[in-house]
Amino acid sequence: MTELEKCQLAKEKGFTYCPVSGELKGVYRKVIKNKDRYGYIECRVYYATKPFFIFGHRLAWYLHYGHLPINSLDHIDGNRSNNKIDNLRDVTAQQNHWNRTTAKGYSWDKSANKFCAHIGINGKRKHLGLFNTEQEARNAYLKAKEIYHVINA
Repeated sequence: MTELEKCQLAKEKGFTYCPVSGELKGVYRKVIKNKDRYGYIECRVYYATKPFFIFGHRLAWYLHYGHLPINSLDHIDGNRSNNKIDNLRDVTAQQNHWNRTTAKGYSWDKSANKFCAHIGINGKRKHLGLFNTEQEARNAYLKAKEIYHVINA
């Protein structure tokens, strides 16, 4: 069963979505709060006693717009359980990775005995320079991120 078919089935079964609160309600009108191990809301839809799972943000997009997103869905605030429609945007996979909080953008260069800052642009790594302190390298990365990682929604 395709993702589109799962979403259509959920709609037929009576799943509802409130774009202001971001809440999804299931067949019995209870707010769906189940999360997967990564923190995404997970909706369970039954078809002939077999359960299917749909990410809440993808079902929310479908129920609001009537179609699935073209690319990846990004949670603008980084909160994977915040499915308010204003917090969701259709972006490329590359753009979706730009707002990751775990990526530092710098590392220790053992041969130079300094911190090296770098940023990824269109699949290529751009060198931003060598720095004496970790904070200087991080600042260089953050400054480059403002220039190169802009999402025009």
